[in-house]
Amino acid sequence: MPSPIRNVVVLGATGNVGKPVTAALAAAGFVVTAAFRSPGQMFLGPIKAAVMDYSSVGALVDLFKGQGAVVEAFPPHVAHLQSTIIDACLRAGTVKHIITPDFSNDTFNPHIMELPLFVPKVEAQKVLEEKTRGTHLIWSAVITGGWYDWAIPLGFYWINPKTNTITVYGSGNQRNSMCRVTTAARAVCDVLADSDRFKNRPIYVADYTVSMNQLIPILEEVRPGWNIVKVDLDKFVAEARRLWEEDSKRGVEVRLLSPAYNMFGTFGVFEESNRYNADFERLIEPGYGHQKSLNELKEELKVLDEEQFVRRGCNTTSVHYGPWRL
Repeated sequence: MPSPIRNVVVLGATGNVGKPVTAALAAAGFVVTAAFRSPGQMFLGPIKAAVMDYSSVGALVDLFKGQGAVVEAFPPHVAHLQSTIIDACLRAGTVKHIITPDFSNDTFNPHIMELPLFVPKVEAQKVLEEKTRGTHLIWSAVITGGWYDWAIPLGFYWINPKTNTITVYGSGNQRNSMCRVTTAARAVCDVLADSDRFKNRPIYVADYTVSMNQLIPILEEVRPGWNIVKVDLDKFVAEARRLWEEDSKRGVEVRLLSPAYNMFGTFGVFEESNRYNADFERLIEPGYGHQKSLNELKEELKVLDEEQFVRRGCNTTSVHYGPWRL
């Protein structure tokens, strides 16, 4: 039996994915090194910090020596460095497991590249599989859907408590799987604690699979008086394509903050036929983000309302990635 993984590096540890994953790993007893590109960041407790140039093979090799796993929690515009990162993992010699930079919609869906925001992740996955084939290095991808408990208080989850608005795309009947931040972070810990069980495949985790039409009466009960805005999906995706093409003509490279980026992601969730597998309830890993009842969701939304909806004086300066945090 291979020795268990103890030492873990998180790349992108200061981001919306990296922070909770780093904290969860440390709490679970892993020895964590938090790597990030911008100096001046701090971590409490036993977490080590490392300012890192992800494009430097030599620097990454030094970082990865003695590490058992690498978690890629960086944004999509960094995904083109996947080849360099995998080379460094292999050269370091100790890295056994890599967690890919997914943490959102199902990038293993055969139609997902129709949504251009996911192309960098799909291409990074191809590089990963090619470079690790026949080696000791294994991988896992954690598919979570949107992080609703993070996104709703900030108004990013088609539910905006600041304007008291719910946006319904299309019929509102399309169900989508969604995940708490803590569930996603726990999944990383679970995967690294049982590497062989989860090797070389995606792991689907979510707390609920629900439609907007199911959410509306729950939200009305939690806090009455929402404004319902309906959006035509065909017109919406046509505008997303127009804006994406316009950005391409202007040479925009980092799309993360663009309206087109978030529009394509939204369309992927609410496309009526589930073409992009936004509803992945049937694939959820047993015991790892199990589906809860709608009554439990109502109780969670009450807590969100009491503790966060009304606390808009707190920090809202986080970069807006939509429910696709990376």
